[in-house]
Order: sequence, then C-alpha cells, then structure tokens
Amino acid sequence: MADLSIVSEFYNKLFRRRDVRMLVDYDGATPKKAELLRLIAEYLKVSEDRIAIVKVENLFGQHRLSVHCHVYDTVEDLKKYERKYVLRRQGVEVSGKAGQALGKVQA
Repeated sequence: MADLSIVSEFYNKLFRRRDVRMLVDYDGATPKKAELLRLIAEYLKVSEDRIAIVKVENLFGQHRLSVHCHVYDTVEDLKKYERKYVLRRQGVEVSGKAGQALGKVQA
C-alpha cells in the first residue's frame, strides 16, 4: 500500500483550486497514474474528476514519489483553467476552449 503525506498546500483564489504537493511512499512497483489519482482522491476526500496531476517525480534510490496536483472546486473550473496537455494526459475530454482563461490568445 501507499502512504501519503502533504508537503505543502495553497489555495489559489484566482483559479479556484488548491495547489497540493505531497510525498507518496509505496511498496513494490511504482504506482500508475490512475492508481495515484484514486489514492489522492481518497486521501483528500474529493472526487477524482476534480483533480489534475501536474507532475510526478520518482525520488532516486527510494520507494517515494513527489507529486504536484491541482484540486479544483468544480469540474467546470478544471476544464476551464487547466492546461490542455495535462487534461489529455489524464484522459479528460478537451474542448477547443480549454486553457483559454490562462491568457492564451487564439489567432
């Protein structure tokens, strides 16, 4: 099983999300992103569809991961503010307007 601990947590009012950095200790093989998403959702007591895993780093020589994720207030906020490539990586359906609120200008 995996053991999670929060390193830092910050609420971003502008994007209506929590920026969470955590450490995940695990046994055996490195957990897949889908399993990480489930573990983080259980630990933070939120639904999986409101979480975007931004970065996962394996710490050298340890059975430990450093995880950076965004936990949005609503699914609509996630689709509106999160970057397209992060959404695609998680299998979230991306519309043409995703990521527009971050200041990207459409030509």
